[in-house]
Amino acid sequence: MEISRPRPPPPARRPWKAVAAATLAVAAVVVAVTVPTVLCRSAGGCAGAGGGSEGLARLEEALDVTNRSLAEAREQRDGCRKELGVLEEKASELKQALAEVIRLEEENKELRTEVSRQQEQLEQEQSRREELQQQNQALQEQLRDTRSQQTSGNGGPDKPSGLLPLLLVLLLLGLLLRK
Repeated sequence: MEISRPRPPPPARRPWKAVAAATLAVAAVVVAVTVPTVLCRSAGGCAGAGGGSEGLARLEEALDVTNRSLAEAREQRDGCRKELGVLEEKASELKQALAEVIRLEEENKELRTEVSRQQEQLEQEQSRREELQQQNQALQEQLRDTRSQQTSGNGGPDKPSGLLPLLLVLLLLGLLLRK
């Protein structure tokens, strides 16, 4: 069974929270600039135009609202930055894990190839061993036949030279089969 490689992650996109925080910050700045101007005009002029203390109080109130909005936007932006940092760290960990998986897949492939090669070698050795066992059995039968001929008197004691090479071959086969 072959393991398919996982697809690479899609290109990094800006998190929506970071975009929202930046937009909110820009909006807060626009409000901070626009609100005092509008309040100043609606109050009938800015400080020094007659209704100064009332207009100034409205401006200070609008400035306070704007400052609070700006502080909230900054907090949200900082939170988004922290979340982005966590996401980037997790993405890095995933990349490392993916690299490790790919390395292990390659190692697994190499090991399977080695196991296959060793299986072939084992099968060849087993086949060779069976051949040697068959040859050993044939030689043992020849030895029995030769011994039976010698004991029955047909072979006689004058042919010991044929028995010696046969015994040497059996001895060598026995040594080969032990390995």
